[in-house]
Amino acid sequence: MGTILKSDKVWKLRGDLTISHLDTLLADTKNFPSQLKLDFSEVTNVDTATVSLMFEWLRLAKATGCQLKFSKVPQNLNSLINLYGAVDLIPSSSR
Repeated sequence: MGTILKSDKVWKLRGDLTISHLDTLLADTKNFPSQLKLDFSEVTNVDTATVSLMFEWLRLAKATGCQLKFSKVPQNLNSLINLYGAVDLIPSSSR
């Protein structure tokens, strides 16, 4: 199951970020600070729904005025982002 360890400006994502965990992850990420980095370094499994989750986080960040970045995105997730042609749409500090 995916979990989030939160600090002021960095939230470390852990475990599986797959379709079966999206509702829980979304419920836990409603209140973004003004600047936030989502760190994927401890993510174990992703699927195509993870890309959708990233877009939802971007939408929520924009709605709340949060400057959101993704860091340490795993190669398998980068492959999915590339496959869907979304590289320019998902801000990452690790690509």
